[in-house]
This record gives sequence, C-alpha cells and structure tokens, in this order.
Amino acid sequence: MDMMASFGSLSPGQFLLLGAIAFVGAILGGISSFGAGLIVTPFLMPVVGVKAVVPVMSIAMTLGNLSRVWVYRHEIDRAIVLRIMLPALPCVVMGTLVYSYLPQALLALLIGLFLLVSIPLRRYMARRAVTPTPGAVLGVSGVFGLVSGALPGGGVVLMPLLLGLGLARGAIVGTDALIGTAVNVTKTLMFGKLDLMTTELFLAGLLIGLCMVPGAYGARWLIERMHVKMHTALVEVLVIGSGFSFVWTGLVAW
Repeated sequence: MDMMASFGSLSPGQFLLLGAIAFVGAILGGISSFGAGLIVTPFLMPVVGVKAVVPVMSIAMTLGNLSRVWVYRHEIDRAIVLRIMLPALPCVVMGTLVYSYLPQALLALLIGLFLLVSIPLRRYMARRAVTPTPGAVLGVSGVFGLVSGALPGGGVVLMPLLLGLGLARGAIVGTDALIGTAVNVTKTLMFGKLDLMTTELFLAGLLIGLCMVPGAYGARWLIERMHVKMHTALVEVLVIGSGFSFVWTGLVAW
C-alpha cells in the first residue's frame, strides 16, 4: 500500500478522528501504563499497511512516552531504568530484525494473536510481582526487549517486574515511560537502517505522536478521579476487537 496516497486520502474529519483516537489512547495508557499503543495500532493498519504499523508506532510512542516522562519526571527511578535497559536493548535490536523478515500476512496474524493473548497475560501477571533477582531482571528484560522489537504492546511483559521492584502509581508510569522511550528510539533507528522507515512514515508517526502528547496531562488529571477497573475494561474490549481485526486481515491475505 502506498502510504502517502492512503494517508493523503483521509478527509479532515477522518484525520481528526485518528488524532482523537491517539489522544484518548494516550490518556487510557497513561493511567496504568497499558493500552495506548494497542488502541491506536489497529486504526493505523488500513492507513499505512501492516508492515508499516510498528515503525510508525515507534515514532508515535516515542513522543507519547516522552510526554509521560516529563509529567512524572520527579518520580522516575533511573537506576531501575538502567538495570532493565542494559539487557533489553540488544534484544530490541533482534526483535526488529525478526520483524523485518516476516511477510505481511504472518505479521498481521502475529500482531492479532499477541493482542488477544495480551489480555489474559496482563490479568495473570497483574496478580503477581516478579521477585527481582538478578536472573529474573535479566530474563524478563530480555523477553520484554525481544517482544517490543517485533510487536506492539510489549510493555505488558514488563509490568510484573516493575511491580516486583517496588514501583507504584506515578513512579511505575514514569519509569515505564522512560524505558519505552529508549526502546522506541532504538526501534526507530533500526527500522531506518532496515529501510522500513521512510520520511513519509516518520512524518505520519510524528503527527500521531503529537496528538498523543496532551493525553499524558489528561491521564494525570484523571488518575485520581477515574476508577482503574472502568478504564481497564474499556481498554480490554478495544484490544480484543483489534486483535480479531488483525487476525482476520492476516487470514484473508494468506
């Protein structure tokens, strides 16, 4: 699919809708560090195509995460960020290499299946915290990096480790956001080297990311006012619908 032809064919109303989805996704994700990228991703697929979804979201999520880093800058645990990123970044590079070699139909299936699995996986992991032994930190960080490099929504793998390391509320959101920023910058650089990041895709990600930035401030205002269970249920419904959409796309294209 020609990205600019498709992106340019959007009406002003459709473009505003996509921006609003990005904004709402950033709010929902900012409340509990879950869901922002997963919500926005399926709405991008018809616009940029399956192969470009993760590269575009790497740009958008860099800006979205940077906004959360700024909002929660005083609560970030930088020592934890360093412990996680040292083993994670090489695995992010490997994940992007895997992504670059996969055909579009298989990518759509994998993304869809991961979205569907992410709901029970998140529920399972939310009930337990990883004991932060050196081996656990190394292993979970590596898996997180590999999944994040190849698929959207890899942060669900990281949450139990951050909980096990004693983070909560603003500290977990801010620390996760700084880790996400480093991951997405690495992905963007890798996708550029692999010729998966054109100027047009970069600009598309930038536009979507800019729409997500105000969501961090909306999330901070809502975090004290909105029941987390209500937010989580809404995100899960959207993610399940998105997962089936990707799976259907992959099966049709197979």
